[in-house]
Amino acid sequence: MGKVRIKVLFFVLSVMVVLIGCSGNSTGSNEYVYELNFNIQSNTTHPFYTEAIEPWAKFVEEETDGKVKITVYSSSALGTLDTAYEDIKGGVYDIGYVSPMTNIDTDLFPLSIGDLPFAFTDSLDVMKVMEKYRDNFLTEMSDQAVWMTISSTDAYQIYSNEPIKTIEDLKNKKFRTEGPYNIDLVKHWNSVPVSINYVEMYEAMEKGTVDLTEYTSIGALGFKLEEVSKHLTKIDKNVAQLLFLMNGSAFNNLPEDIQKKFEEVLNPKLGELIGQLYHTQSADSIKTFEEKVKDKGGSVIIPSEEELKEFKKPSKEIWDKWVEEADKRGYQGQEMMDYFLETSEEEGISKPF
Repeated sequence: MGKVRIKVLFFVLSVMVVLIGCSGNSTGSNEYVYELNFNIQSNTTHPFYTEAIEPWAKFVEEETDGKVKITVYSSSALGTLDTAYEDIKGGVYDIGYVSPMTNIDTDLFPLSIGDLPFAFTDSLDVMKVMEKYRDNFLTEMSDQAVWMTISSTDAYQIYSNEPIKTIEDLKNKKFRTEGPYNIDLVKHWNSVPVSINYVEMYEAMEKGTVDLTEYTSIGALGFKLEEVSKHLTKIDKNVAQLLFLMNGSAFNNLPEDIQKKFEEVLNPKLGELIGQLYHTQSADSIKTFEEKVKDKGGSVIIPSEEELKEFKKPSKEIWDKWVEEADKRGYQGQEMMDYFLETSEEEGISKPF
């Protein structure tokens, strides 16, 4: 009799363990729910979250009939952009985005061509060109990370307290910037590059550690740069590409039909939402900045075509250096550049020099 009781008790406990183990990952209809963590750098009031990431998370849940749930972690809660590529590959979180410009010493180097000065000015163009480009030249990406889509921020502008109308106005100015290409360009402009992370640029401008900074017009409002600068010089210097990736194991754990749904519907939708956000709101952000600084004598400065050519002129040397660097790394640098220029031209994008 004692043995029977023990068997019954063991059976009951086994059932309880199974039920407890399944409760957190099943719907009311007992269908398994795949929960994916999405780490972003912006806070929950930024348009990046409210108009792109949050709607996409809801779209995913609707399109998969609740089988996939996206949990968004804002304000770099699970990791910063500097370590994003390693974090995604290592499974610190399931979905995130990386900057090719800050990962040039990885297998993402081929994509850094899109971060060159004056290569792109519009986020929608990035997706059109770079999706084609990666099919040809990003052939060795780690299987620990799965390509979702690529987009970008809006274009970078110059923020300063003294008006910057021509390249001569930049001479000997302390210029906050990041990344090897941007540092090279600033040097060509006879400015003094100061490599400070964007999260510290408000304080750097406020304290006078730097004379000016570069940033996107949408992002600048988020950081309230109108409080520490009076002028915006619109030169559309470059964009910061955003490569969205999913952890390889997380992707492989999804059923084949859901994998296909991501590839054909969900990933393109994410790129579309990001692209549209930065494409449509840039002009309004510049106008808002102008309104906010008007009372303190601030302005938005738009250089003439001739003045803009002077800003762009040094970019040729930097693009040529990229080809040389690609060759050193074992790539066919000129072939990659030729394809990039040809594809860009097909999309109506002219080279800057």
